Amino acid sequence: MALKAEYEVLNPDLMGYGSNTISYPRPMRLSDEASHLWPLLEGKPEGSVILIGHSFGGAVALHMARTRPELFKAVLVFEPVAFHLLKDAESDLYQQVQHLSQQMLEVSAKDAAALFIDYWQGNGYFANLPQVMQHKLVGQVGKVAADFEALSGEPATIADYAKAIRCPVLVLSGEHSQWSAQRLARMLADALPCVEFQTIKTGHMGPVTDAELVNSVLLEFILPLA
Repeated sequence: MALKAEYEVLNPDLMGYGSNTISYPRPMRLSDEASHLWPLLEGKPEGSVILIGHSFGGAVALHMARTRPELFKAVLVFEPVAFHLLKDAESDLYQQVQHLSQQMLEVSAKDAAALFIDYWQGNGYFANLPQVMQHKLVGQVGKVAADFEALSGEPATIADYAKAIRCPVLVLSGEHSQWSAQRLARMLADALPCVEFQTIKTGHMGPVTDAELVNSVLLEFILPLA
C-alpha cells in the first residue's frame, strides 16, 4: 500500500502464521494474541496509530482498539470474525460456527484445513489449490482451532466496543462471503459511533483474492487522515 511516505508501516505475522513461531496457550484468548503486538506500538503518541485487520486479525484489531482506545487514530477492518458477538444476537449462526470448529477437531489436519477453507471459499476450493498451498494450510490448521477458541471465548459485548472505540472506523464486507461474516460486519457498523460501512464485490478472502480493489478502498479512507 502507498503509505510509506506518511506512515511507518508494520505488518506483523500473528502467532502460528508466517514466520511467527511463538507458542500460544490453549485455550487461547484475544488478549494472548494482542500481548505480542503491543510491544510494536510502545512509545507511539496517542491518536497516532491506524489499525488494519482482516478476519481473525480484524477481531484482534477490535480487541486492541477497545483495550487502549486512546492510541488509535482510526481502525479499518474487513469482516472481523468476532464470533462471540453472535452468541446472543444470532444464535443459529453462532451454533453453525461452533459446529465447524468442533468438526475440525474430530478429523485429520488435512480434512480440517479443507473444512475451514471450503467454509469461506466454497465446496471443493481446498482440493483445487496447489499442493504447496495445501501443505502450508495444513501446517497452520492447529492455530485456526486456537483462533476459534479466542473468538468464541471473548467476553466483550458489542456495547463494550461501541462505548470504547470513538475513533473513525471503516468496516468492509464482501458481498459473496458467508452470512456469519456479513452479519457481524453489519452489527458492528450499526453499533459503533463513528463508522463508515462498505460492501465490496468479493468474498471473505477479498484482501487476498482482490487485494488491489480492497487496498484502494482502504487508501481512500486513510489518506484524508494524514
